[in-house]
Amino acid sequence: MTGKERVLKTLSFEEVDRTPWVPYAGVQTAKLLGIDADVYLQSADNIVAGLLKAKELYQPDGLPIVFDVQMEAEALGCTLKWSKDNPPAVDKHVLDEKSLADLVLPTKEDGRYPIALEAARRMVQETGDEIALYALICGPFTLALHLKGTPLFSDMIKRKEAADEVMEFCTKVCEDLAAMYAETGVDIIAVVDPMTSQIAPKQFERFVKEPTTRLNRYIHSLGLKATSFCCGNATKNIELMCQTETDGIAFDEQVALPYAKEIATRYKVSFGGNLPLTTVMMFGSPLENVEEARKEVELGQGVGFILSPGCDIPFNTPVNNLVAISNFINGKPVSMDMLESEQQFHEEEEAVFEDVEIRPGHVFIEIVTLDSEGCPPCQYMCEGVKKILPQYEGRLTWRESLVKTRAGIKRMADLGVQNLPAMLINNEVVFDNITPSDAELIEAIEARL
Repeated sequence: MTGKERVLKTLSFEEVDRTPWVPYAGVQTAKLLGIDADVYLQSADNIVAGLLKAKELYQPDGLPIVFDVQMEAEALGCTLKWSKDNPPAVDKHVLDEKSLADLVLPTKEDGRYPIALEAARRMVQETGDEIALYALICGPFTLALHLKGTPLFSDMIKRKEAADEVMEFCTKVCEDLAAMYAETGVDIIAVVDPMTSQIAPKQFERFVKEPTTRLNRYIHSLGLKATSFCCGNATKNIELMCQTETDGIAFDEQVALPYAKEIATRYKVSFGGNLPLTTVMMFGSPLENVEEARKEVELGQGVGFILSPGCDIPFNTPVNNLVAISNFINGKPVSMDMLESEQQFHEEEEAVFEDVEIRPGHVFIEIVTLDSEGCPPCQYMCEGVKKILPQYEGRLTWRESLVKTRAGIKRMADLGVQNLPAMLINNEVVFDNITPSDAELIEAIEARL
């Protein structure tokens, strides 16, 4: 059975010979080439070279073409902030300056669409018979946040029709890009909508479920499989995700695999995850990564499970960790030298997150994130604080504590934070994996002032 057959049968909820392995090798493949993420993501040649290197090293059953959920926003006029070790982040929202009626649907020639489509065509030619190729598109809700920013949350409460209009436009953008990718010969359209982990089930049902269902039906009409990716603690919305006529759901370590398996199996939907990105894949040894993969395979065993990371693999994830997982899942020997090797991270080079004294009449906000430069839920939680900061000049300070360092992981544990992103106000978790509207954030601050 080829990797492609293995993944497609699993997405059809059919039995396969072993658990499929799909590493989400996004900007981490740039590291394989020795180049920065911003250089990598702006060249079809680099993307293809990186993916072929990942295929050689990681022996995957499937790979994503480009893991960058800002591409559509860029093509629509949003300004991006580029990074050397992350995908870019949206820096300026186009609907701050234009109306929705002013926006024109992107064509094959806009933004970086030509780069992504060319990379997809070439990967189909190079590997299309061997591995399943995922074309990733930004989901409608996350794209709506990219275009409008955090005011979308207020619209969902006070101006529901305005939120519906943006979602309708974004769904059409998704359908168009799915059709473009379908022409390249890819196998799967992965709808990556991480911001849906930041809303309650009633909001998912009201604003997200129908557009996503429509999008998945359209993808099926193109003859492709449709999957739904969501990082963050999406537990509350897992069942609703399964009700959108998707072929598969993918989630990170904040969702318990047994729970997701039980729900997904009930709907005959494939389920994928959820190797921990930082605590294991970045900072663990190859042996710890093999043991984690073994545990996930045992928990997910049966029809429908795909072993994968929780999200886009971080840039600095050690190659040996991924090779060790690959060898394990493919039934190949893993050398003792590799298993016993240690990772070269030096704690003395990392920022230390000290406690902040809480003074009367002053508020301290700490946002614990994976990284606001590469994680949309983290980005928009931080953006919400930046937006209201001028109202509290001299009375409010804030910081972001990243868990992409050992110091950050220790800080998360010391604070008792369970989910990412999380916002603490005066050292108390107030918004746990839920991005507040401006009004909700102001109310929480005022209560503590």
